[in-house]
Amino acid sequence: MDITTQRKHLLHTLNRLITDDSSIELDDLRSRAHQVAPILTPGLVAADIESVIDDIIELRKVELRLGIGVVDQAEFTEWIDERKPTVELTRWNAYRELLFERNWAPNVIANLDSQTDRLVELMGDPTVDGEWARRGLAIGEVQSGKTATYVGVLNKAIDYGYNLIVIIGGHTEDLRRQTQQRVDSDLLGFDSAFTEDHIDATQAKRLVGVGLIDGTTHTNVLTTTNSDFNSAAKRTSRVAIGGAVPTVFVVKKNAAVLRNLANYLKQQHASGRLSVPLVVIDDEADWASINTRGEDDVAAVNAAIRELLNSSARSSYMAITATPFANVLIDDANQEDLFPRHYIQALESPSNYSGISRYFGDGESPGEHAHALIDDVADCVAMLPYSHKRTHLVTELPESLHDAIATFLVGVGVRRLRGDGASAAAMMVNVSRFNDIQTRIHGLTQAAVLDLLDAAAAEFAMPSGGGMSPTTHRLLRMYEREYSHVEFTWQQVRAELIDVLRDVRIELVNGRTTNERARRRSEMSPSAREAEDRLPTIFVGGNVLARGLTLNGLQVSYFVRRAGAADTLLQMGRWFGYRPGYEDLVRIWIDSDVVDLFRYVAEISDDLRRSMREMNAMKLTPEHFGIKIRRHPETFMVTAASKQRAGEFYDGKVLVHGHKFESVALPPEADARARNRAALRALVTEAEATTQYETSASEQGGHMIWRGVPRGAVERFFLAFRGHESDPYFGLGNPTATVPQIAQYLGEAVNGEAWDVVLVNGSGSPHAITTHIKQAVSARNQLDLLDGRLYFANRRVATGSDIRNVVPRSALRELQESLRDDEKLTETTIVRRGLERPAILLYSVSSKEFPESQETPIAAVVLAFPGLSPQEEARALREKAGARFVVNKVFARAHLGVTDEEELEEGE
Repeated sequence: MDITTQRKHLLHTLNRLITDDSSIELDDLRSRAHQVAPILTPGLVAADIESVIDDIIELRKVELRLGIGVVDQAEFTEWIDERKPTVELTRWNAYRELLFERNWAPNVIANLDSQTDRLVELMGDPTVDGEWARRGLAIGEVQSGKTATYVGVLNKAIDYGYNLIVIIGGHTEDLRRQTQQRVDSDLLGFDSAFTEDHIDATQAKRLVGVGLIDGTTHTNVLTTTNSDFNSAAKRTSRVAIGGAVPTVFVVKKNAAVLRNLANYLKQQHASGRLSVPLVVIDDEADWASINTRGEDDVAAVNAAIRELLNSSARSSYMAITATPFANVLIDDANQEDLFPRHYIQALESPSNYSGISRYFGDGESPGEHAHALIDDVADCVAMLPYSHKRTHLVTELPESLHDAIATFLVGVGVRRLRGDGASAAAMMVNVSRFNDIQTRIHGLTQAAVLDLLDAAAAEFAMPSGGGMSPTTHRLLRMYEREYSHVEFTWQQVRAELIDVLRDVRIELVNGRTTNERARRRSEMSPSAREAEDRLPTIFVGGNVLARGLTLNGLQVSYFVRRAGAADTLLQMGRWFGYRPGYEDLVRIWIDSDVVDLFRYVAEISDDLRRSMREMNAMKLTPEHFGIKIRRHPETFMVTAASKQRAGEFYDGKVLVHGHKFESVALPPEADARARNRAALRALVTEAEATTQYETSASEQGGHMIWRGVPRGAVERFFLAFRGHESDPYFGLGNPTATVPQIAQYLGEAVNGEAWDVVLVNGSGSPHAITTHIKQAVSARNQLDLLDGRLYFANRRVATGSDIRNVVPRSALRELQESLRDDEKLTETTIVRRGLERPAILLYSVSSKEFPESQETPIAAVVLAFPGLSPQEEARALREKAGARFVVNKVFARAHLGVTDEEELEEGE
């Protein structure tokens, strides 16, 4: 064994030691390590052993909390504890051992054991006779290990008696193949493609993963890494569905494939329906699985999944997603649909997971990895505007992308010096949804890397004191700018770069390249595929990269995209996950306005998990949780966008309590802007006459707050103030209305007889509001004039700590002290639990994108409604209460960035 392999072997041995004796002290661990190392790993010196001990100490710090959930107790019976003593968990034990070999932390594996027990129990006991169908939802985080969890669930599910497994592994062949590879290793234990190639040799198997740990288990598989399910394939006739050997399918989320599978399964029983316990895992279940139409015209994929579940009299469906908005839009009254009526379970992430809050913070403070964010992408936006068409001409790469490529290459050199050269290293370039433009970017990226290779080969062969061309000097500049903190000098990194440049691949990933990439991979030997996967690779693509696809070893992301809906945006964050040994090398080129959107999405996700905890305590059901999410303003937007496809108008209910609403779309006409400014002045004048203002602490020198202003003053403000007609909250909603839609619900606010009026000071020059009051202008880079409206491109009027500054400091301290250890004082928490009364925040905004605003700022507004108590909210949910809003057909274009010709799929 080489030194790296010996280190891994010692780490695995010590990891198991800790698992068997979690109370072991550090001194005892060190002593045992030095005792066993000479026997097991004789090539390691004392420094190597101490380094392994340091790794073990870090592993011991990693924790995994058990997630909370809501369950319909009326239709649930606990059964695991009773059956566990009588069941041999052969597959789970092999999977558990595989995780140890991958150096998972012992307490993470222990809690994953408990978490998978809970999920299998919620799926239902497969030995129960009769007809039954269970529907559930597991909510994880993007790139957090959801696959590891559901593969663990499936290993146990088979151990306990589930005989038929279907995994819907993504909507593209790339995603399905990626899932199949994981299933081969972690569930089947053999290479499915090898089995397909040797179909006539019935015992031929190439063992991988769990198969190398325990090769005694047997599983039928009718899909492979080379091919999706096909009922006409030769091997389908050799499998007995429902026999002693379980059968596994990994299929694409495609209506034709799913219908084909459902028909095949029905044909396996004379009655046309199996009685075999069937489990269906729907990965990324918020995409395409939802019926966005009526029951008279069910969406194709949704109908096919229903048909698949109906192929057996005993079925359990588990939807898995990080963005559950769409899943709870399903009509819970429709027993045939996929609403998770029996359970909704949160999947917690291990403490070493780098998720959205670690990169983007919580709106009040930067994230731990904020240093990884680089917002220098203005040149890309200038060259390739967000609203570009597929015919847009791209002739060169922006300088910022050249910098990102150089940073990736330097980072790979650092990783090789750290001894991590055998691991995958990846860069993502995602700047357009259109295939044509992705192809051009791919070609230009290839040319840029070749230029670097030619220059480096010529210059780095010379003594280090030689001159450097601008091409190679970029590598040095990015080392000094981004990685000067690393433990290696430039000269050491420089020596690695020629090999890195020779090895690097540039791969185009989109719908057009799928078949060719699959064909090429299928023709490679397993060892050749593994070798290729270890090469540093720059992946260029769009939406295929943005949902579900895991880029192993992702170091650098160049992400200059926008998405209107929270669920779409969050899925685009491929950089979330685990970066052991190179977390400090991760860099993300991203627009600052998109960073704000990510923070907003993080708050929504935290709010939903917090709500789940409260609802669990009150013994509420998935139906009530579904209502809770359906009443969220963001869900209203997601719903409206999908419904816009079929009609002129959409109306829905929103629970205003505990949320804020921002006037993100405003009228550009001079008279409308003047009317809104006059409304702002009038409200400040009335507030002045009511009470003395106080000044809050803020980066801009303090906002002015008038507390306890009568609600009538706010109502009079909305007699004049108008958002653009497309705005779902501050627009009128219909031609006969006299006030914005949101104004109809001012009286429903908690403690809403009096309001706090806040004049928000920005960082710009002061403008007179009244004879006594001046307001500093808030400058915005992304206030665009688009399709006849002034639009905040990041959908945020409030910034930073604006909401926090409304709450008195003493109240903030009390709120902070009341939080659980795992809770943060986010903006959402402050709105829900920190506001004593509702607040209206008034802004004067200017933007270079709209020159008229430089002289006369634009009035904008944010409303924040205090939250209900848990008991009051529970009652509102049981009563299905909510404020009703109507939006028209321009809503999707105005607020989600979706045009008539676009879908949230890969462009042509």
